[in-house]
Amino acid sequence: MTTTVSPPKGRPAASGVALVLGVALVGVAVVAVHDLAVDQDWATGSSWTGSLVDRLDGLTAGAGVVAVGVVLTLVGLLVLVAAVKPAPRTHQATPGEADLWVTPGAVRAVAVGAAEDTAGVESARARLRRGRLSVTAQSDDPGADRLVEAAVRESLAGLTAHDIVVTTEKVKHDS
Repeated sequence: MTTTVSPPKGRPAASGVALVLGVALVGVAVVAVHDLAVDQDWATGSSWTGSLVDRLDGLTAGAGVVAVGVVLTLVGLLVLVAAVKPAPRTHQATPGEADLWVTPGAVRAVAVGAAEDTAGVESARARLRRGRLSVTAQSDDPGADRLVEAAVRESLAGLTAHDIVVTTEKVKHDS
């Protein structure tokens, strides 16, 4: 029996919209409870929604109302887009049979660690873009590129199927 596991994903864009709408609903609930308390004579004051309705009574479609309507329409379209936008992928599948997932940051960290642990390498950095892992190492040794490439390939064996490109830069020493 083989089961497939769906890839790990980040939060969908709609989660931020849901948070804002949730806070707005809490605000509506606070106003509703206030108005209920005023209506039942549990509190003194005037109804907030009643005051709002009185102010809006007789409002005509002027430039301000049209502008607010356009803005609300655009906000509604953005919420709709956020609702259907898929969640971003956060991990990449490792090659092979196992259901193992790794983040691009972890691949870069392993590559940099392997490069920096190579003899003669002073520092290293890595960049992962479009299926290619580029590792740049700074070293005094002119033959360090072969050693760094071998170390990086060995440390990433089974973790990624990306093409690995290693370059070395000569270390600049202060005289």
